[in-house]
Amino acid sequence: MIDLPRRRLPTWCVALVLFALLTTGSGTSRAVPSMARQTGMECAACHTVFPNLTPFGRQFKLRGFSLSSGQMQESIFGKWPIAFLVQGSLTSTRSTDTTGATDDNFPKNDKAIVQAAGVYYGGQIYGNSGALVQYSYDGIEKTWLMEMFDVRYASSATPWGGKELLYGVTLNNQPTLTDIYNSTPAWSFPHTDTAAVQPNARTLVDQTLAGQVGGPSVYALWNNLVYGEVGVYRSTRNGLFEALGWGWEKDDVVKGGMPYWRLAVQHETGPHSFALGTYGLVANVYAEHDDFALGTNRFRDYAFDGQYQYISDPHILTTDATWIRERQKWDASVSAGLASNIDATLTTFRLGAHYFYQRKWGGGVQYFTTTGTADALRYDTGEPVTGSIAGSPNNKGWMAEVNYLPWPSVKLAMRYTWYREFNGSRENYDGFGRSASDNNSLFLLAWILF
Repeated sequence: MIDLPRRRLPTWCVALVLFALLTTGSGTSRAVPSMARQTGMECAACHTVFPNLTPFGRQFKLRGFSLSSGQMQESIFGKWPIAFLVQGSLTSTRSTDTTGATDDNFPKNDKAIVQAAGVYYGGQIYGNSGALVQYSYDGIEKTWLMEMFDVRYASSATPWGGKELLYGVTLNNQPTLTDIYNSTPAWSFPHTDTAAVQPNARTLVDQTLAGQVGGPSVYALWNNLVYGEVGVYRSTRNGLFEALGWGWEKDDVVKGGMPYWRLAVQHETGPHSFALGTYGLVANVYAEHDDFALGTNRFRDYAFDGQYQYISDPHILTTDATWIRERQKWDASVSAGLASNIDATLTTFRLGAHYFYQRKWGGGVQYFTTTGTADALRYDTGEPVTGSIAGSPNNKGWMAEVNYLPWPSVKLAMRYTWYREFNGSRENYDGFGRSASDNNSLFLLAWILF
């Protein structure tokens, strides 16, 4: 039986919905406002329910965010492709009663917060070039950051038998951010983090390096069938790229270039679309971001993913899955006494399904699991809540979320996360009596674009 905390609807939720009513107006609402003004299309053309893309949305992204009706619609921002977002949230953890735990272990628990507030540049720059850039305030970490940076140029040709080759180049700040499917880490459910306690382990390609590195990628889609992308990411010491978010002051600093690859096959027929693919990276990461003399550890991530979509009126169904395997070499950390094992692995699997009716009501469910090599020096902090007496990265559980969209640019969500295993154990995982289920959490979210 799920122990749901009892809560009244927070005041911020009502306030944000009223704000959305004032900013979206009485006319037709649009989910990605600046891009919708540029194309003159409804949000449903590009999104099932934002931020998930439809087949046309994938084409719009691949063509450099540059498709246009020829006349940018006026807004309070004039004809600039500018948009804003606001997210308000509340996280309630099932139990905070653990021996030795303090308020610092649950700093945002049972508190309504502005989780994010920021500005987008979303749309055409000139000709076949465009961008999706988000600079925002993170209310969980209490910092401003370049959340997304994807500036691209695209074109197309028909070099072989009249089959279109769509190609482009992008400068971006996260592996998988450039991807067009809803199954890779940057765009997969749950889309928004919570302030709840999180497991200790995550692979590099699974958003560990989000906003901490940057670099160019080239991509191509042949005959609307085969999609490929290769890129090189790096950390930078100073200059423009540091200002854009991938400076050396970050937690994970990559030495030299970090290659990234992506390959997928897709097929569309009527309301159905399918995609199967693989992606990965290789990186040398300094053992300590503030002491490069310790040397680097090596990571090799390779992954497989798949997606199925059914889009009709009024039903939308999406299923997706990803499997990530990371091979780790901890030479530098072992030498520095920060790790026990030189060779280790970490494996993550997620499988989810999501349904919406009339793009207003819906939700989804996801099963997730991570397993890997035990290492007490890396995974056991020796502290309540965050520790692991097994020295293990293993965790598994479920997420379920229900959504209501009163307008296409406003999403209200309620999510519940429950763990069957956390940091390697089901019971007393931290050595202070805390169970995995104590980290179950209820998450309320209001997400507004305008």
